[in-house]
Formats: sequence, C-alpha cells, structure tokens
Amino acid sequence: MSSGFRREIILLLTGITLAVIVGWLDDAPLGTLCIALAAYLAWNIYNLYLITRWLEKPGKSTPETWGVWNDVFYNLFRLNKRHRKSRKKLATILTRFQQSTQALPYATIVLSEKNEIEWFNPAAGALFHLNQNEDIGAPITRIIRPSVFSRYLREKKFDQALEFKLLTRTLKLNISPFGKGSSLLSAIDVTERRMLDDMRRDFIANASHELRTPLTVIAGYIETMREMNADCNGLPLDRVEQQTERMRTLLEELMTLTRLEEEERPHSAEPVDIAALLEDVFQDAQSIDKGRHNIRLTTEPVSLDGSREELRTAFVNLVTNAIRYTPEQGSIRIFCNTDTQGIHIGVEDKGIGISQQHIGRLTERFYRVDTGRSRENGGTGLGLAIVKHALDRHGGKLHIHSVPGLGSLFRCDFPLPPPSAVAPSAET
Repeated sequence: MSSGFRREIILLLTGITLAVIVGWLDDAPLGTLCIALAAYLAWNIYNLYLITRWLEKPGKSTPETWGVWNDVFYNLFRLNKRHRKSRKKLATILTRFQQSTQALPYATIVLSEKNEIEWFNPAAGALFHLNQNEDIGAPITRIIRPSVFSRYLREKKFDQALEFKLLTRTLKLNISPFGKGSSLLSAIDVTERRMLDDMRRDFIANASHELRTPLTVIAGYIETMREMNADCNGLPLDRVEQQTERMRTLLEELMTLTRLEEEERPHSAEPVDIAALLEDVFQDAQSIDKGRHNIRLTTEPVSLDGSREELRTAFVNLVTNAIRYTPEQGSIRIFCNTDTQGIHIGVEDKGIGISQQHIGRLTERFYRVDTGRSRENGGTGLGLAIVKHALDRHGGKLHIHSVPGLGSLFRCDFPLPPPSAVAPSAET
C-alpha cells in the first residue's frame, strides 16, 4: 500500500470521526456523517472529471489537487511522458527504416499476418506496378499470381529463395518473418542475369559439340598413323595423342557442367543405393590406378534420392583427384558413414595436400593450385566444380580439409533421408 493511499485512509477516518463528534454535539450524528460522506464523494467525482478531461488531451502539466489524487496525477503524468518518449523513439526508428528501405535497389514489401501489403518502397512499386492508394491492404497474391508463389507462402519454406517467372521476367525473392506475424518480402529482377547464364551455357554446349567432331577425326588419324607405322618426321605422336585426349576430357567435363547448371534438381530422382554405387566407384578406381596406391573402401547401408549418374560423376571426380595427387604407394580411403548430422560420403588421401589459402577457391571453374602439375597429371580444373554442382542439386555440401604434406579430406555431407532398406555394409 502506497504512502499516499495510507494518508487518504487516515484523512477519511479523521473526517468521519470529526463529523460524528460534531453531529453528536448537535444531536444529529447520522445527518452530519451523511453530509461529510456526500462532500467526500463529490470531491472524488470532481477529481474523476479532471482526470478524464486530462486523459482525453494530456498536457505538459496536471490539474492542481491534493491527497491521493495528486499521486494519481503524478504517476499518470510520468507514464504519459514515458509513452511519448517511446513513441518518439519508435517513430524515429520507423523513419530510419523507411528511409533505408526507400534507398534499397531491391523491391521491399512489408506483409501483415494475413499476407496483406502494409508498406512498399519505390523499387517494389516499379517492379510490381503498385499504387499507394489502391494496393495498401491488398493480398500479395493478388499482385504476384503464379501458383508457385502461392505454394511458397503456404508451405512457409522461407529458408530458401524462390525464383519464378512473372510474365516475361524472372524474379528471385526472399521472405523473412519478423515481429508478431509480419514478414518482409524482398525481390529482384534476375531476367538479364539468367539470359546471360543461358547464353553462356548455350555457347559452351554448342562449342563443345562442334569441337568433338574435329577431335574425333584427329584421334582417328593418329590411330591410323600408329597402325601404319608412318614416318611422321619426328612428330611426337604420344604427345599429340595425350593433348587430344586432354581436350576430349575437357569438352566432356564442360558439357557435364553445363548440363548440371541447367536446373536446380535432377529431372528424375530415385533411391540410390550408396553402398553399391561406391563399390562401382571403387572398382573403377582400381582399374585406373593399376595398383599404384593402397585404395580402401568402407561403406554403410544408406540410400539417397537423386540421380545415380550425377552422384557417381561427383564421387569419381573426387577419387580421380586423390589418385592424381597422392604419391605412389600412398593410401586412399573411400568412405560412407552416417550420424545424427546426416550422411557423409568422401575420399581421404595421404597425398601432397593443399594450402589453406587455396581451399576456398577449389570449386571455381579452371582454378588450379599448381597449373603445371595439374596439366601434367591430366587435370582440367573442372572436376571440383562438377562435384559442387552435383551436390547442390542433391541438397549436399562439400567439406574440404587439407594439410600440406599430410593429405586431404573431401567429404560430401547430405541431410538424413527417410529410412529405407539398402544393401548391408561392406568393407573392401
């Protein structure tokens, strides 16, 4: 109980006592008490009137009064002052937010809990042809109508960006929930970027296709000359054949990479028996290696949904790299294991290793740590780029750990799929 309230009770009891004493002296204690209580009630009603008027239009000062009502007015004044400061601070934050989003080059829309438009910046107005007077409060699905966007809103898988066609344009958007049910939609027009990507892929695919024919002819002439033991005037046929084969491998890998970049997901996904797939990769590795390394395979019974050929291409590239860059008689381990974090498939070698400064760029096209050594070993600089794209299409990530002189670990991490029956574990 506050001190002001205690004082008010003491004053009330004192007043009642005085009224009773005065009334007793006049032989009318009850009447005097009623008059005193009526006066006290009138005083409180008057203060209620004052506080109601002040609450309707709070000012910088409160009405003059005394007793408990003075404490009430004082506390209300403090609350109102604090509320004004909070509103001013919130208005400042909101103004800054609007100014920053106004300046953003990305289309930005604030959505309500019911996915209705509450606010948008000029970039969004230009991209979606929004009108401030007509579209505020309208459902966003009335503006962005493709069914893929409506499904995106329903499923609420906002951890991934959505790319879709809107009339003649290609848009990429993200939705970020914030506050109580609100969300922030940001979008960008990627039409030109996608057109350039398509042109690049078409050029690589067409150039690769056109170059295959002359390379086939050259390879045929080299083989014929070998069979005929023709005098080549000192021409190093082995060198010519090696470079021809290297060019053929480069074209095949370019076409593979272009095909992987066409879509985010494989055309047809089916359960892939990873143990059986790695057994095939292991057999191919032994055939390529010809006994120069100690290659070992350890697998677990696990299945992944996706393209068997794409996964095989990724794992073969990792094993081939390990064979190329591991000294003879060195050990190479192909493995597959699972834990609570997911499925882990990879290749570990005791090779020459890679400096930390290069690891972040290994999946770039044509990036080589040592250009001369890579060419000498037949590398094209596209193997790990192919691995990365194949993993992206299957929801996987590539983890690389390497120490110069000690070896490297290339591990493909996949999320755990639903349980399924596959072949028993094996170790070869």
